[in-house]
Amino acid sequence: MSLTGLPLLITIGVIAAGAAVGTARTWRRHGRWQALTRPVAVLLTEVLALLAVGLAVNRAEGFYPTWGDLLPAGVARHDTDPTRSGRLDRWITSRAGAAPTPVAFPWHPPRGGRWPVTATPTVVVPADYPQHPTRRYPVIAVLADHATGAGEATAARTVQADTGPVIVVFTHLRPTAAPAVLTEALPAGLARDLRVTSHSWALIAPADLAGLAGAVVRAAPTRYPALALVDEVPEPGGVAVPADLPATETVAVIGAATHQPGRPADPLPTALRWACRQTPAPLGGPAPLIPPPPQAGPPTGGR
Repeated sequence: MSLTGLPLLITIGVIAAGAAVGTARTWRRHGRWQALTRPVAVLLTEVLALLAVGLAVNRAEGFYPTWGDLLPAGVARHDTDPTRSGRLDRWITSRAGAAPTPVAFPWHPPRGGRWPVTATPTVVVPADYPQHPTRRYPVIAVLADHATGAGEATAARTVQADTGPVIVVFTHLRPTAAPAVLTEALPAGLARDLRVTSHSWALIAPADLAGLAGAVVRAAPTRYPALALVDEVPEPGGVAVPADLPATETVAVIGAATHQPGRPADPLPTALRWACRQTPAPLGGPAPLIPPPPQAGPPTGGR
């Protein structure tokens, strides 16, 4: 049974109810062993009730999508298919309503407590994600360093309704985070839990995280070929674009002056719309990583 499935929750709930009824009915029939059997019966009923409540909470919040997630960090997990992705697909489908709409939820990545974050990351999946189980979606990673989960989810839903299907993740990373969190840990965690592509993502960063964003795109140019720098508090000199970016990198600086007429002046929705337009359409199957173009070697001769 799935750890987040309804059959397991119903089974444990029925057993807990049965234990409670059995304890009540046999309360006066324990005889000379009642000093031992009564506490054991009560304890068993409480444990089963707490287990049922825990399963219900886990089903709603998705803290532990699979049985393997219950193992402590560092313990090997033996999966029959190590390339399997989309471990949250069933849970996302259960959260989606009758009318297709993007689904937003707090994302607890593997060993998430060790990530240098200021708040739990938020993920928004597109409305058609549950309806297309073979598609893989590009990702927009937002280096949000402040906790505004409700506003972020609203902005992402609005943008996806305007532009198209893409997965958005608000990372809430600290400025001291290492680039490897975005080039290795984040892609590995998302690839485990969701159906994502392996390249052609977009990165959005506030001005104070421009240095981290530059290091990320330099380390993974094929994964993050598009970078948007958000000037939330306009400076007289503007945002300094990181130097030595790959020649293939597409960069946009978005501030209060670049928002579209008739829309709020908040630069985040504008940055999300721009990033959505830089990402490709979802793919119908696994997406192999595109290797970087070969570097031109030194000339071997000449006149």
